[in-house]
Amino acid sequence: DKTGTLTQNRMSVSDSYFPEQPDSRLSPNATLHALAIAVNTTARISDNGSSRPDILGNPTEGALLLWIKAMGFDPDKLKKNVTIIGEIPFTTEKKYMATVIANKDGEKYLFVKGAPEILLSICSHTAPQLSVNEIHNRLKKWQSQSMRTLGFAYKKLSESENAISGNLISATDITFCGIVAIADPIRHEVPAAIAECRQAGVDVKIVTGDTPGTAIEIARQIGLWTENDNETNIITGPEFGSLTDSQIDNIAMKIKIIARARPLDKKRLVESLQRLGQVVAVTGDGTNDAPALKAAHVGLSMGDGTSVAKEASDITIVDNSFSSIGRAVMWGRSLYQNIQRFILFQITVNIAACLIVLAGAFIGYESPLTVTQMLWVNLIMDTFAAMALASLPPSKKVMENKPRHRSSFIITRPMWNIIIPTGLIMFGILFGMVYIFEHTHINSITDIF
Repeated sequence: DKTGTLTQNRMSVSDSYFPEQPDSRLSPNATLHALAIAVNTTARISDNGSSRPDILGNPTEGALLLWIKAMGFDPDKLKKNVTIIGEIPFTTEKKYMATVIANKDGEKYLFVKGAPEILLSICSHTAPQLSVNEIHNRLKKWQSQSMRTLGFAYKKLSESENAISGNLISATDITFCGIVAIADPIRHEVPAAIAECRQAGVDVKIVTGDTPGTAIEIARQIGLWTENDNETNIITGPEFGSLTDSQIDNIAMKIKIIARARPLDKKRLVESLQRLGQVVAVTGDGTNDAPALKAAHVGLSMGDGTSVAKEASDITIVDNSFSSIGRAVMWGRSLYQNIQRFILFQITVNIAACLIVLAGAFIGYESPLTVTQMLWVNLIMDTFAAMALASLPPSKKVMENKPRHRSSFIITRPMWNIIIPTGLIMFGILFGMVYIFEHTHINSITDIF
């Protein structure tokens, strides 16, 4: 998940394009636009006395409220002066939200906010002094700068006109009135963390509701998107949703980005990768991420995420840092390696001990190792030595190794290549010592030679 995971989730309005709005500022007669932002929202500003008030609700909507507040408008006051008649909440499927209000003069308005391309498709015309070509040019420019873009539309309704029907907009002749660009900078530690994960053999895929242009620019900034990548490495949510499961399986490993994604898209991607034998971890902080977090082998929610996301996840990353994933992989691999060291040591020593006792019994010698000596070896010598091996600190060198297959046995072929020869060498030395002690009269160490 991009927003709040790869990015800081501290959004602010960076630029805008409204009629008669020089220098990217709301003009004095742009109260209608401020009203549209103030009433068509689920967020609220909570004044904490600092220079940056707290945002209650969606960070994107909060950024818009802070923007109009900086322009001299009071969002709470604007909202109190109107009566909300109907609302359509935002969903990732519709990509827009709408509100119908009536002011004190009895005038009714429909305000719509959402993805610019969706709003342009439902609007019959644009506001005066707005150029469609300029809108597309600005959207392309902003998206290439990794900014999130939002469009706004409105319609003044007649007294009897019903603008909402069945949780959808039924009104026609809607006017597209402007766009804004919202910046959400990437977390400073993410590029290095992404590089560390990729070096360790962990593939990273971005799933976001943003446009392809914005998603590609974010991927480029974090080092995921390179010059060798092309349209086969990115897909949009509607295109992804139209594919069958088998078709998704054919392209899942190539995909680096799913743009304009919906919650079901992320879950289907997880299930496809699992069918391909991959071990999948999902990061997320929103309610919409819950299905994918639940479906993944490891669900990783962010510390400042929603309670729904945390409940659906297996692990909560308290510091909200993507680099914590790399550290977790390092600790996990190091612990696994320490367990292998423990096993290698124990099996090697026990092979040598068992062979020497068995050889002594077959040849007819008195047991080379008594019961007390065997217990001493296993309880005292082996235990403390194995504990020392098992408690070695994590090493960054393990991140240079490729992931092991999840069905692979804990004792690998290279381990057997050490265990068997070393055990036989130790047995040979011990057997030679037993032979010498049985056939030579020894009173001092020099007599051994």
